Amino acid sequence: MIRTILILAILLACGLPPALPLAAPSSPLTALVTGSTSGIGLHTAQRFASSGHRVIIHGRTQEKVDSALATLEALEGTVEHLGVVGDLCTIAGCRSVASKVLSLISCLDILVNNCGVFETDLTLTSDNLEKTFAVNVLSPHIITTALLPILPPKSRIVFVSSISMADGSPTINFDDLQFSNKNYDKYEAYGHSKRLTAMYAKELSRRLSPAEESPLVISCDPGTVNTAMLRKGWGSCGVELDRADNEFLLSTMEWDEKYHGDYFVGCRKTIPHQEVNDEEKGRKLFGLLEALLES
Repeated sequence: MIRTILILAILLACGLPPALPLAAPSSPLTALVTGSTSGIGLHTAQRFASSGHRVIIHGRTQEKVDSALATLEALEGTVEHLGVVGDLCTIAGCRSVASKVLSLISCLDILVNNCGVFETDLTLTSDNLEKTFAVNVLSPHIITTALLPILPPKSRIVFVSSISMADGSPTINFDDLQFSNKNYDKYEAYGHSKRLTAMYAKELSRRLSPAEESPLVISCDPGTVNTAMLRKGWGSCGVELDRADNEFLLSTMEWDEKYHGDYFVGCRKTIPHQEVNDEEKGRKLFGLLEALLES
């Protein structure tokens, strides 16, 4: 019932105009969108490209990346787009993607941590991590940390969370994020991963303050959109892909320090799950992720 109410709420929000002023950059920006060979990621990349910005496409295979690049090149504009291949399920794959980006560019204006998965069954990666957690929580940490040196002041970092952060138990058990001591629940795994994503964004915003000397960090719900992921977990209950503009609009909104660390639904600042703003848990999450990378 809660999930249904939340979906109805976002559908209403998606039909409203953005509540934030949009920026009008004087020169092309460079944007990296992870998981951008299909779905909302590709749509967001197309919006950037159509606005004259250079896009770095990311995908798991060269074939998918090449196909997405061909889609962008078919749009009007003279900017040359780039592509990187890598599987964000693994620590090595995340590091490889970040390394490839660093070899291609020296300045990144927008980072959209869009890549995400919804697993119906417990799946462990080669690092022995639950896959939903590995992709949705750990991979943005690795990518963002590695790319921070090339994200200048007033650049943007967008973490894609979800209204589904309310799913699962109201308190996350940090001692069992991998479902080692309980039965796997696909909605809890996904919901908790998206709650942790917003929590991570909030904690990162604290660590990067004062905002005027750092990237603007925000998290958002991408909208309830009829993607393959939504159909897989909830059925076709959202808007069509051509209306999935939240990530693009929030990435190009007018820079304002007051939004640093905030969470947005339907391009409106929204109060997230109460755990998201817990500073002690935010610090604990950072420590846990760093410990995983050191083990």
